[in-house]
Amino acid sequence: MKKKTLLQILALTFFSVLVMFIFGIVAVNVNAKEMMEERLAEETELACSLVQSADDFNNFSRYENDDAFRVTIMDVYGNVLFESDTKSPLENHIDRAEVKYALSGKPQTVERYSKTFGCNMTYYALKTELEDGTEVVLRLAVKSSQINGYLDVALPILIVVLVVCIIASIVISNVLSNKISGKITEVGDSLRSLNAGNYKPIKTDSGEPELYSILNEINELNSKTHTHIQKVQEESNKLNTVLENVSQGIVAIDENKKIIFANESLFTIFDSAENVTGKDFICLIDDFSLCEKIARHLGENYASEYTYRGKELSVVIRKVDGRNNKVYSIVIITDITSQKAMAKQKSDFFANASHELKTPVAVMQGLSELLLAKETLDERSKKQVDRIHKESLRLASLISDMLKLSKLENGEETELVLMDVDLREITEEVLAELSTKLAEKNITAKITGNATVVADSKKIFELIENLCSNAINYNKDNGEITVAITEQADGVELKVSDTGIGIEKENIPRLCERFYRVDKSRSKKTGGTGLGLAIVKHICALYKAELSIESEIGIGTEVKILFSY
Repeated sequence: MKKKTLLQILALTFFSVLVMFIFGIVAVNVNAKEMMEERLAEETELACSLVQSADDFNNFSRYENDDAFRVTIMDVYGNVLFESDTKSPLENHIDRAEVKYALSGKPQTVERYSKTFGCNMTYYALKTELEDGTEVVLRLAVKSSQINGYLDVALPILIVVLVVCIIASIVISNVLSNKISGKITEVGDSLRSLNAGNYKPIKTDSGEPELYSILNEINELNSKTHTHIQKVQEESNKLNTVLENVSQGIVAIDENKKIIFANESLFTIFDSAENVTGKDFICLIDDFSLCEKIARHLGENYASEYTYRGKELSVVIRKVDGRNNKVYSIVIITDITSQKAMAKQKSDFFANASHELKTPVAVMQGLSELLLAKETLDERSKKQVDRIHKESLRLASLISDMLKLSKLENGEETELVLMDVDLREITEEVLAELSTKLAEKNITAKITGNATVVADSKKIFELIENLCSNAINYNKDNGEITVAITEQADGVELKVSDTGIGIEKENIPRLCERFYRVDKSRSKKTGGTGLGLAIVKHICALYKAELSIESEIGIGTEVKILFSY
């Protein structure tokens, strides 16, 4: 930058000095020519005053054959009466321009090439009258090269001035370029310090008002930027600290399936230490099936579980809203191996407890039915026994669901009969069984499409019954339930949607947990055991079907199950 500035200033200065030098030479030349012409005119007038008669012509004899000066006297007809150059032919000069100007009374200097002298000559002629009344023309001529005498005197001075100006311009240009480049270097150093985090303001000098105001503005802008960067860095450090210390593996992915961010927990889960930022997420997860599952659901809200190298993983995908955001989806992967082990222990406990409770509950149910059948029972006792009967039925239903769930979790289902199951037919049976509940809330149910899957019809009935029962229990009065069955390229999709109260997004990942309820206050109102979706999840796992849930508060919930071919 400094060298370039120096060369630019030098070039401009040299060009300016050179132009002035050329104009100086031209000015000296023009001035010398004008001086010579004025002197020639004055000497011609002086010579005319010395010529009074023909005898006076000899006064110019001393200029005979002078190499630099020539005197010619002629009559008004151009005939030569006297010529100082004896070698010159005495031809008629009436056609000479200077003679014509003299005869017209408007004398002018004329420059032309002289064959006699072999160079350019400058001529001047005047008409004058002798004592006897005779009119003659007196012409003086000098070599035009005499002008160079003036130029030869002025040229060394001009050259000295040129050299001095060039030297001065080099010195001044160097000083200016150093000053300018120094300020630019200061600005660069200040910006680099801003980037490095140890901001140093630019030094300013109020003696330079133009630079002073500009540099002050840069300092002010840099100071604000430095403060903003510090705040952003502090917030970024806080966020990074949180992200690096959470147990879940978090990865942000763009629309091209490239990794934008991945935390340390994710590397720990997949035993990877490679920097994967900017790469495809398959570089991080060396399991094609899991990658395919994640890729299929990018851009939507999705939750499922996956077994990876002996680890039980919870995979949650969150769609990121905002077109201008580079992050397309966030994938949260949690190692739930210990939770699954704990759940297994709970399952075993529930299975054992269910078996132990099954007999006494059956006894309670039978005895309460016998008591209700007696006519001698008074009204008050009858109400109490009826309540015992209903609670025993509810407890029996709960125990039944607990046993089903335990069998599913422990893989104890040995009586599976695989066959082609007509999903529409099963759905119609389920809705017929739930018709009383539908009528109570005046809910409209409809079925669209049809397809078959290879499965156990009892399990499919159980799956659809749980989904439809939830859609009724958490629907609004006069609401709707839609069961859509569609065949797709990769399998059969069963979708149950309702117009109910909806579920908050943060609660969706926990919906398939046993006994989990979003609103505990609604558990008694809606009925049910709280095990429905847990049973659905395990039936899906039994047939390797994908379960996903989407919901919006006040709009409704949609549960999709994809049975792969």
